[in-house]
Parts: sequence; C-alpha cells; structure tokens
Amino acid sequence: MKKTLTIAALALGCMSASAQNTVYKITGTVGADVKKVYLGVMNQREPIDSAAVNNGKFEFSGTRQLNEIMYVMTQDYYYPVFNDGTPVDFNTASNTLTGSELNKKLYGYEQQLDKYNQQMNKLYPEYMAVAKDTSATGKAKAKELEAQLNETWGEKKDATLGIINENKDNLIPAVYIGTVSYMLGYDELKALLPETAPYYNHPAMAGVKRQLAALEKRRPGMQFTDLTMNDTAGQAHKLSDWCGKGNYVLVDFWASWCGPCRQEMPNVVANYKKYHEKGFEVVGVSFDNKAEAWKNAIKQIGMEWPNISDLKGWQSAAASTYGINAIPANVLLDGSGKIVAVDLRGDALGAKLKEVYGF
Repeated sequence: MKKTLTIAALALGCMSASAQNTVYKITGTVGADVKKVYLGVMNQREPIDSAAVNNGKFEFSGTRQLNEIMYVMTQDYYYPVFNDGTPVDFNTASNTLTGSELNKKLYGYEQQLDKYNQQMNKLYPEYMAVAKDTSATGKAKAKELEAQLNETWGEKKDATLGIINENKDNLIPAVYIGTVSYMLGYDELKALLPETAPYYNHPAMAGVKRQLAALEKRRPGMQFTDLTMNDTAGQAHKLSDWCGKGNYVLVDFWASWCGPCRQEMPNVVANYKKYHEKGFEVVGVSFDNKAEAWKNAIKQIGMEWPNISDLKGWQSAAASTYGINAIPANVLLDGSGKIVAVDLRGDALGAKLKEVYGF
C-alpha cells in the first residue's frame, strides 16, 4: 500500500504484553528500484530489521509475539501483517499475498484503502506548494485543495470504519482503530471497543484505550470541571467566572507555538464577533510555557476574549483535567455548564452556533 501522511500508526504508544513467542518468516518480490526493505512493529518507532534486496527478493525471519502487528516497508510502500505463525510472501508486481486467511483478508482491505492514500499523496504536495502563495488566487487554490484533502480523509475514515465494523469477530480492527480514533467522539470510539471483542486486549489497543479515557473526561453530557489559572496580568481566575452563568461558552485549548491552533483562530474570532452580542463567550486556555509568546500571540490574533494559562506547557492542569493530548481542542458548554459538543473546528463550530442562536 502506498505510504501516506498517517504512517504514524507505527508510532502508536502500545504497551508490551506477555504473549507466546512465534516464529515469523516474511518473504517478497519487489521492483528493481528497491534496494532495501525494512521491518517494523507497531509498538516501536524505528525498524527492528532490514534486508537487502537480491534479484528482486527479500526475506525476514525471527521470533516475535504471537499476533503482533508487523510492517514490511520500503520508501514507497508499507504492508501490515499479523505474526500468526504462517509464513507470508508478498509480490508487489502482481499485488498478491500468500499467507494465513487473516493476512490475506487484511491485504485485501489495504488494497481497498490504497486509492485514498494515492489521492492524498497527490493532493498534499500540491497543497503545501500553493500554501506559500499569499495572493488571493493562491489562497483560493489552497482552500480548494484543503477541501479536497478533507473530503478524501472523510471518505477514508468512513471506509476504515466499515472495515472495523465488518471484522469485530477477528483481529483486523487492531490494525485500523488507532488510525481513526483521534477523529471520533467518545460514544463512537467506545462502540468500537466492546470488551468481548477478540482484539480488545491486543497490545495495539493500549493507545486507543488511553484516547477513550481522555475523551471520557470531556464527553457530552458531563458538567464542566473547574480550573484556576492566571490571566495575562497575573490575576487568578476560575473557569466558573464565565461558565455555568447562563450563556454558551467555548473553552478553547491552544498554544502560541501550535500551528494548527493559529490556523484555526480566525474561524474562532469570526464566530466570536458574530455571536458575542448574543451572549456567546470564549475562554482561551493556553498550553504555553512562555508568557511573552502567549501574550504576543493573543494580540496578533485578536483574541478579545478572556485568556488564562498556568504556563506549564503539556504539564498544564487542563491536560489531565480534560484529557487533552492534542491541540487545538475545545469544549462547548451550555448555559448550565454542561458539555454539549467537543472539538468543533472549521465549519462545524459555525454550524453548531447557528443551531444554538438561529442565524
């Protein structure tokens, strides 16, 4: 399968689990341009082995945990396989795999998802190139490409969820849940993790379970949890100074050093200006650790709403209190202080506020 931006699946923080050791043998045939092939596993960032290609052939063998997810990788391809004790053989020219029924089924799904990977591989360089063009034409083209990327991401997400739901009786979801977990809400993710599923205790699910635990701390329907931090003048404030006072409040988690946060801020500013007179409030909770950078960003962006921070970076009390492990993130509270939505970005924020205020 073509390598994509989300090959970060290799970097999932999976926990080791005691399991039966199993001998693996992975062979393959690759194109003439491939000189070396690497072997990775889902719980390690770096490859665990490499093999030179001789006459288009490569081979790996060794012993790893039973059903561990392994990746055969070149510069252009990566193939996930389960270490289930049955030898695996790839042929990238004919797009075929021989091995266990489970691995053959997994290979088929990888082929289904590959069309989205190829589309994103085409669009992303185009987007990055045009993003440097600050002209009106450049901005319009960047917006168009961004929309195409988001659409492709959405289609791949839906296809991946379909694969997961088709395979709750086997281990295949262990390969895919982590690739979509950060795009799901609490209820959606919890539905993919029934404790009776054969993949529930797979080591690959450790990171997914941590994500679910984080989402549980800010799931819709919960009452907000108070925080006390200082504003830019050093004055202590509580979230309850603004939240639960009868108006809708967006608690926005961000940092001056966070590029995606700053990219999203014009959208937050626009919605704040549109609805503030109707009572809508924003409270910025920063994950900065440098006061001047934080204050300067507030001025540059035009964040006219209350801003607080404990200037502890990722050690911020907000991280543990609200399960924040990536920013930008936010929670929208109703007038009583109850969470009604989370992680509203782009058009989703405006759509939700239109639903609230009627315009």
